[in-house]
Amino acid sequence: MIALGIRYLTGYSVAADLARPRQPEWPPHPGRVFMAMAAAHFDTRGDEREREVLEWLEKAGAPSVSASDDRPRSFVETYVPVNDNLSKKGGTGLRARQPRSFSTTRPDRDSVYLIWNSEIPLDLQEALEKLCEKVTRIGHSSSLVQMWVEKGRADLEANWLPDETAASKQLRVVQAGALRRLEETFNKEAIEQYFSLADAIPRSKGREKARLKEELAAKFPNGCPESVPPVLPNWRGYAKKASREPSTAVVPGPFDEQIIVLTKEDGRVLGLESTLQLTGALRNAAMKVLPQGHSPAWLSGHDSDGSPTAKLHAAFFPLPFVGAKYADGHVMGLALAIPRELPAHEVRTVLGGLLFHPESGEERSIHLWREPLWDWCLRREIRNWPPVTLRRVTWTGPSRVWASVTPVVLHHYPKKNREGDVERIVREAFDSALLPEPERICVGPASHFEGGGHVRAMPEFTEGGQSLCRYQTHVVVEFASPVRGPVLVGRGRFRGYGLFRPVTDQEGGNGHSSR
Repeated sequence: MIALGIRYLTGYSVAADLARPRQPEWPPHPGRVFMAMAAAHFDTRGDEREREVLEWLEKAGAPSVSASDDRPRSFVETYVPVNDNLSKKGGTGLRARQPRSFSTTRPDRDSVYLIWNSEIPLDLQEALEKLCEKVTRIGHSSSLVQMWVEKGRADLEANWLPDETAASKQLRVVQAGALRRLEETFNKEAIEQYFSLADAIPRSKGREKARLKEELAAKFPNGCPESVPPVLPNWRGYAKKASREPSTAVVPGPFDEQIIVLTKEDGRVLGLESTLQLTGALRNAAMKVLPQGHSPAWLSGHDSDGSPTAKLHAAFFPLPFVGAKYADGHVMGLALAIPRELPAHEVRTVLGGLLFHPESGEERSIHLWREPLWDWCLRREIRNWPPVTLRRVTWTGPSRVWASVTPVVLHHYPKKNREGDVERIVREAFDSALLPEPERICVGPASHFEGGGHVRAMPEFTEGGQSLCRYQTHVVVEFASPVRGPVLVGRGRFRGYGLFRPVTDQEGGNGHSSR
């Protein structure tokens, strides 16, 4: 077996699917990888051994692929300046700006492997390793990669297999003669000859100069020969292989995973320290538009006599920009989590006035403010591909590992000098929140997520009375089975404190680990 490893250094792949240009290509087609290797060979004037490697890969057949699932970004068309057409005869040769799109996707795992069930000749192995080291991008110039020959990976298993009968995806592959066809379409020899003659003319004089001009005009009457973009015409059907891992049942949390996401349309930038102000304002806005005589405990959090309800009720929480490079924790929207067993018609009756115009039924903007500090306008998020922070799955998982974005407020103070008391109280808090007991718990003052911040940056949670516990801590937990969120834990969970988010391998952290 031989395997080539590819790591996407930015965590993103930028390459358009030729069959659907508005969609990103994933997994990377073996043909695209081959062209990247060929480009590295030509750009660095590689030796004959590298050429033999590429010719061997042409004949090795379609490889299997090991690649994770991905999360495509929304399609955005931009406009960029282009080079002037200096070869145009007559006129200025100026070109207007051209539309460009950069089809981008974020794989769940940043490494991909191409696997062949054959061995490369020993005398070519060193050349293959050298060639892989030269590859810096696959796809767009911003799609930076590291490439290597994978050795000693007995556990490496492909999940995309060449299979025409059960194919669910078509990938470009290479066949014998592909390298030669790439050279022909590039037109390297003619282009080099043109520039050799063109460069020699200014350095020549007299008859020699005239002769070179005549030769250039005779051989290239239309100016510089064009280089045709390389195309590989061969496609192969691939089928996705089902995972052999035993299925692990997902444990549902107490809240419905169909959280109501509200995007900030307008207003000043606010950080996580404004959590209580924002969630309180959203709760008040929801209460003001209730149908007359209808004040359910699942929304207000209070029974008819005004006392706090013992039943699960709606939670209001922020949606901050965290878990990515340069994340600063600014709040991009708000969300409502509804108790899981609540009938859908009840939710529509209670929240319909908040989300829709009563006369037309159209989406309405939600106005929140706290004079004179801030003024926000929100609207229900309905885009197909919103930013990651505003996607439900970002906050609902499922996942076995979760970490707090806002600190957990404990129900009572830990005992001084009693080792592990904070972890014990956190464990009890998960039970109070109707969530499974974590297998592992790690506590600390800073959030695992970049942008999550420190407990000292968050105001004390004083809802319910000044005499109640105000001890706050950040937490990372690991469950025995995947848990579906949203996960909200602690005394402040209904107002945005104790908000957790699934942990993935690609997301940046501040050093905490649940292991």
